[in-house]
Amino acid sequence: MQGAILKSFTLESSGGNGAGVFLLDKDLTSREKQQIASDIGLSETAFILIDDEENYRVSFYTPVCEVDLCGHATIAAFFFLGLEDFIKGFNETKKVYQHTKLGKLEIDAVFKGSTIDYVLMQQHTPQLYDELTDDDKSSIAKSLNTKLENICLTGFTIEPTIVSTGLKDIIIPVKSREVLNNLNVNMNYINDLSHIYDVVGYHVYTIDNNQVYARNFAPRVGIDEECATGTSNGALGYLLRSKNIISDEITVIQGESMNEASQIYVKVQDCNGTFDVRVGGKASIINYL
Repeated sequence: MQGAILKSFTLESSGGNGAGVFLLDKDLTSREKQQIASDIGLSETAFILIDDEENYRVSFYTPVCEVDLCGHATIAAFFFLGLEDFIKGFNETKKVYQHTKLGKLEIDAVFKGSTIDYVLMQQHTPQLYDELTDDDKSSIAKSLNTKLENICLTGFTIEPTIVSTGLKDIIIPVKSREVLNNLNVNMNYINDLSHIYDVVGYHVYTIDNNQVYARNFAPRVGIDEECATGTSNGALGYLLRSKNIISDEITVIQGESMNEASQIYVKVQDCNGTFDVRVGGKASIINYL
């Protein structure tokens, strides 16, 4: 078994979200994986079994439970496979596949020369659930300790909406970058509302000078806040694209208020009426385990 801790979605070699990655010689039990993830204590740890050079079985664990899919741990896992020469390429994009609890998803490993440069992961087919009502918005504002009038996106009509490209989040607009960075949230209240709405957590965002900024809160799965998330930004990109607020590609800066600014690439393409959502970024190894 080979293991490492990496940071995914780094911005100019800083920031990024830590994930554990383990390449397994043989599968472990769920209890064994959960124990390792709990011991490491990062928001997610990925466990990889190689079927062949194109197919990889991947499972994801937070410190408290297994989750179906994790964006930043996927980026870390496949960047690690590229760094360790399990996936090879030269000035090309190598397409491989991860097999998760959500099914078979494409991974694009992009090489500059013979060195892995960044990774893009295909998200699950996007699903748009409910837009939240005024009463819901009031509860969300209280949980964020902000005024109700701050729950909006300046210049656009868009409501807090439950969206999934793998995991369900409430995607919540706020009116400015200042409001976003100064949120002093009530984690217990967010946890309660996450159970009520049956979501992983909140993904709160704004747009400032055409740049998207975001924060993510998921106490329901043991993560108060993290500086980079993949699936949540996939859901955000899909929502903004479906409302014609963005075109096919955006970058999201997340973690600014944590002094861990990270950059996430999101691509949303309309393929004959079906949206293909991909999320990606760079990664770096912090240490081997």
